[in-house]
Amino acid sequence: MDILLNFIFSFIASYCFAVLFDSPRRLFVPSGCVGAAAWMTSEMMIHHFHMPDIYGYFLGSLMLGLMCHTMARLYLEPAMLFMIPGIIPLVPGGLAYDATMKMMLNQTDKPVEILMEITMLAGAIAIGLLFSDYVFRLITKKKISDY
Repeated sequence: MDILLNFIFSFIASYCFAVLFDSPRRLFVPSGCVGAAAWMTSEMMIHHFHMPDIYGYFLGSLMLGLMCHTMARLYLEPAMLFMIPGIIPLVPGGLAYDATMKMMLNQTDKPVEILMEITMLAGAIAIGLLFSDYVFRLITKKKISDY
């Protein structure tokens, strides 16, 4: 049941951000699927395979990037139309809220630790997206020098 709720809510979040960012109407559902797949990959790695959070976020963003490039080829649209709504479920906003709240409560040691974790997770997301670009280029056998 928990897996189904995670899938539904991550799909809704990505779908709504596709609507908010004024993507073409026919890309709403694929954008939701991309975001849900990225979030579910991250959640499965962290909770079911007991990986550290940073590896789960890395693999989730790797899945996000690969699916964005695949959807871009299928729908003949730029990959960014799938990437922006799809990354929304992966953003560690809850941790940022916790760090801000602890700063406001003058708990000086906790916010630094949380901010360091946010930085590492954001870096894992960025590196996963970067790797996905190179992996997709290797899979499709395009030369990197062509770009």
